[in-house]
Amino acid sequence: MHCTINQGRLRVLELYSGIGGCAAAMRDSAEVVSAVDIDCDALDVYRANFPHPTLRRTLESLPIAFFRHANADLWWMSPPCQPYTQRGRHRDLDDPRAQSFKVILQHLAHVRPRYVALENVAGFLNSRAHHLLREVLDRAGYAVNERFLCPTELGAINRRPRFYLVAALGELRDWPHFRVMSQHISNLLDAAPSPATFVEEVWYERYRSVLHVVSTEAVDQTRCFASSYGKYVVGSGSYLATRDGIRRFTPVEILRQLGFNNGFRLPRELPLRRGWALVGNSLSVHAVRSVLAAIPELSVLGGES
Repeated sequence: MHCTINQGRLRVLELYSGIGGCAAAMRDSAEVVSAVDIDCDALDVYRANFPHPTLRRTLESLPIAFFRHANADLWWMSPPCQPYTQRGRHRDLDDPRAQSFKVILQHLAHVRPRYVALENVAGFLNSRAHHLLREVLDRAGYAVNERFLCPTELGAINRRPRFYLVAALGELRDWPHFRVMSQHISNLLDAAPSPATFVEEVWYERYRSVLHVVSTEAVDQTRCFASSYGKYVVGSGSYLATRDGIRRFTPVEILRQLGFNNGFRLPRELPLRRGWALVGNSLSVHAVRSVLAAIPELSVLGGES
């Protein structure tokens, strides 16, 4: 039997919670009963911004009793993407990082929450993991909506194409069509960025042919920021041209491009490179809000910009 219908706000179990991209998208429209992740730094950021209960555990170590006791209406999942990325080894379900996802699907088949939602890289589609997920959902009688979505389709400035899935033991709304408020890079920048974000001129001259650089006055889209930003040169995100030189975007500037509100903060003691890694592993709040608005109780999200 699936969990009983709760009165009041939707109860959400935020799995692989990271720094809280799902919570940021839902705002006060739902109640997060637990946010689970193994990353200490990610949970520190989460607790600094949300009052929801958190749990530091590997998801595969959680017994089915935990999921039953949570009595959540919605399970949100953003499992590790490395088994399905272009840069990865494409080990799919054989990747040790996919073990937790397989365990969660076993629990899902027994607990059967009213809603399930998932985000991952485009390579997740047509993977064995995706096939297993659909097999579990179809067998349990879920209605399923799937889509690829880049937040730029909603008017956001940052490209982050991802695969999304929403499933329901009941009806789902059509995907809402809304646009976020137009963004300009100059309005998303820190007043005093860290000097450590600037790159040396000799370094820039060496790599300038492969860098994607935008200016403070441009309306260009920025490229997807990866967790390797600040570590790898190519394919990890855009750079910014300023009057003082070329620099990387700060983690908070990237968060603003992803749709996190201006009040979202990172601990001051968090190292810059660690901040880039956490932000690069996070979600587009704009896209998640659009996706979750397919759930009737969260339809209000589809009207917010």
